[in-house]
Amino acid sequence: LDARLDKVLLTQTLKDGGTLSRNPSKHLAILRDLIDIRTAYVSSGYEPSKLLRETIKIMASILQFFRHGDGMLALFNGGIEEESWLVDIVLERSEERKKPPDSLPLTGFERLTRNRTIVILDVGMSPPRGFDLEAHAGALSFELSIGKERLIVNCGAHIGDSQEWRIAQRSTAAHSTVSVENINSAEVLSKGGLGNRPKKCSVTRNERDGEVWLETEHDGYCGIFGLLHQRKLHLNSSGTYFRGEDSLIGQFGHKFTVRFHLHPSVRSSLIQNGTSVLLRLPSGEGWRFRAVNGVLGLQESVYLGAGDRIKRSQQIVVSSATSDKIRSIKWMFARV
Repeated sequence: LDARLDKVLLTQTLKDGGTLSRNPSKHLAILRDLIDIRTAYVSSGYEPSKLLRETIKIMASILQFFRHGDGMLALFNGGIEEESWLVDIVLERSEERKKPPDSLPLTGFERLTRNRTIVILDVGMSPPRGFDLEAHAGALSFELSIGKERLIVNCGAHIGDSQEWRIAQRSTAAHSTVSVENINSAEVLSKGGLGNRPKKCSVTRNERDGEVWLETEHDGYCGIFGLLHQRKLHLNSSGTYFRGEDSLIGQFGHKFTVRFHLHPSVRSSLIQNGTSVLLRLPSGEGWRFRAVNGVLGLQESVYLGAGDRIKRSQQIVVSSATSDKIRSIKWMFARV
């Protein structure tokens, strides 16, 4: 039994502690099962394998990596928020209190934390075939929370039976990232899984004087449009200023959109003749969004992060088109 279990652990978990599905909810479920298996070993008077013990420790650390300030999980590749109390219990049972890492180089995620501000960014390849049934076309999407309040989110995952909803929430447009000509960055298959997908995703991280910079890239639009999507991000040392630049490198003449989905609890309004968006969190804290080289607007969105409950929300949409003069949209969130 030990040998068979160890073989499964070696083939379905990554050395940085992530799982092949790249789904935080599945990560939580697998960790719960492994903890139960460890408990069964101990209760029966047997010693759990070293690999099982070490896998539980590192997976517990990664579970903390995926937590926002509200104690619930980020929304990537079919995951939902989950309950904070459940995450607390699993972490307590894991008996691991190690601080989460800043980077998951094999699983493909980055975490930026400064003061009360948390950014979690997907910089990885799509899950391999066989583990991509619920995978999303959300290359370089991110989520942003302030304290215990979520500001920018992905739309999440629909748990119901509606095939239309399942396909829609897996699309690139359902994520806080860039879409080109309303085409997905990875081919979303109606029966589940992904077809054509990015063949290259890269990230470079630099930190200095408490500030952090990320330079990321994926080639999901290279085969269709001859374009590379580059996303540069910067978070200042106090966590009060978060800026980015989304660039499309390659052929001209393509319309593209940068979306920032807002959590349903966030109130938003266009100000300064439609050139900025004022964002108000439930606590009353205010943030301002601005963008350059695109047309700024607010549109309806939906939030599926709670699982079976569909909530209305809004999204910030910045639209533009590539030309010999315009190849990027610069944007920023700043605390008021």
